[in-house]
Formats: sequence, C-alpha cells, structure tokens
Amino acid sequence: MSEELVTQNNKIISNQSGLMIDSSDIEIPRVNVVQKISDIEAPTGSLVLDKKHILLKPEQSGEAIVVSAQKAWKEDIPFDDDGIPRIATTPEDSKKLAMESDYPILEFADIILLFKQPEGSTDDEAYAFPIGDNNYALAKLYVAKDAYRQTFKRLATFAAFNRSTPLQKRIWNFQTQLMEKGKYSWYVPSLSVTNAESPEAVVEFLSSFSA
Repeated sequence: MSEELVTQNNKIISNQSGLMIDSSDIEIPRVNVVQKISDIEAPTGSLVLDKKHILLKPEQSGEAIVVSAQKAWKEDIPFDDDGIPRIATTPEDSKKLAMESDYPILEFADIILLFKQPEGSTDDEAYAFPIGDNNYALAKLYVAKDAYRQTFKRLATFAAFNRSTPLQKRIWNFQTQLMEKGKYSWYVPSLSVTNAESPEAVVEFLSSFSA
C-alpha cells in the first residue's frame, strides 16, 4: 500500500475547457526538504518542488496557504526492511492496527500548500497557478515525527483555538529548520501562523476546489 493518502470524496470541478474533471484527476507534485542523503540536486535544507524547482533556500522563510491537511497512521517499519507499512485513516483503525502489528505505529500527515511566488522569481514553471494578482506553486508535503510536530500539530492547535477561522484564510510562514541530536543533524519543515489574511481570490478559489 502506498504511503500516499486517499484524498476526499470526488467532486466535479467546473472548468472553461469543458473537461469532465473530479478531484481524483488532479496530480499534485511533492515538495521535499533536501537532506544530506537526498537524491536531489539542491543545497541541503532547501525546499524543492517535484525534485527540480527550489522554492526556498535553507532556513529561508516564505508565504504559504494551507489547502488541506489529512492525518493518518502507519506501521513504523525500519528503512532497511522490505515490508510495506499498513496504513490506518481513522483513530479506531489505528488502534486496531496497533494491536495487530509487530511495529510501532507512527502518526503522519499529507499537507497540501500554496506557495506564493516571491518578488524577483522568474521560475514561472514552478509557480504555475495564477490566482488573483499572484502566481502560486501547488505542492503536497509528507510529514512525520519532528516534521509532523512542527507542521500538522501547529495547524491542529490553531484550528482548535480558532474554530471560526478556516486554516485557508490565514497566511502561514513556512521555513526549513536545522535540528541536531547528538552527532546527527537534519532539516525539518516548520509552519507558523501570521496575522495576515489570505487574498480573497485565493479563499474564493479554494472554496470551490477540493484537493
């Protein structure tokens, strides 16, 4: 089974091209935080879209808008094992999986984000989606462990204490941060909320789009 989450119920999306499109037809590229062992030609700690477009340099901040965030659980199988982790998408199924599995159970999430094209950027291929007055890159971020804590848990905390404010209506600050434990170091993604509101054109677009 793939680690990729099955997204929400299919929704027919209207478009000027006249194509019959539902949400399952939309392919969203992955965004990766480059590590020392990553097979990506980019500086360690940078944020890279589709393994070729550098959106942010190491520890550089950028504006992001949260499209959706979906939590799940999986078996935490060691990297060098051949097994494919089983996945649970509800708390009840995660408890059942924990009882059946010989491995620890790990929380993870897929977060879909819009990254605003910064001033001076000429990489129009990366920021391919014009919404309102700006261009955006659409990306899916997989997070677990420290990355999960510094992204999904922060989104969940904001949502719990701001129940009348959808995540999509606030601009978030995205940054990669260096973490060190003993002799090991690696970069993790981080999200922090700002006081700025998302452009109305983006909010309107997201209200009619289910990723």
